[in-house]
Amino acid sequence: MILLIAFLFTACNNENKTTDATTAGADTAATAKQAPVELLGDELNATSKAIWENFSKGDADAMTANFDDNARMNFSGGDTLVGKKAITDYYKGRWKILETLKFSDEIWLPIKANQSPNGITQTGKWMLSWHRVDAKYKNGKSITFWVHNATHFSDAGKVDFIVQYIDRHPIIEATKDLMK
Repeated sequence: MILLIAFLFTACNNENKTTDATTAGADTAATAKQAPVELLGDELNATSKAIWENFSKGDADAMTANFDDNARMNFSGGDTLVGKKAITDYYKGRWKILETLKFSDEIWLPIKANQSPNGITQTGKWMLSWHRVDAKYKNGKSITFWVHNATHFSDAGKVDFIVQYIDRHPIIEATKDLMK
């Protein structure tokens, strides 16, 4: 992800230094070679924001409504959920121990990766997002933490992959008496 962001900044800082005499040739070359990463408009915003807004309301079905049936979710700690049903069930389970959940201080960065920086990362449309999370659990404990999500969209516009970067240790500590 760091390389992906680095490519983004590099792509945004490239200046076109061609003269008018070479513009036609440069336009052809630019079309043939795309920037590794480009910023997108608002096309992913509504879907991306709805995911976390619906989760904060406790509606895991609405949260995953636009997920591909074979979607994958990876957590930075190494855990993985495979399939829309597994992701939905996991988040339904989170609401069995949550009392309230609020997202704030959000940053949304929609990008299109035209090249994989490592040959592994998927190309295509991504939404990078950062959120502050305020969670209150049914045991009365409250915690605040930050989360970063990288969400990939298939060509059909469905969420097919999410990786979530989160320190789960404070969550585990706050909820250990709720987990069975």
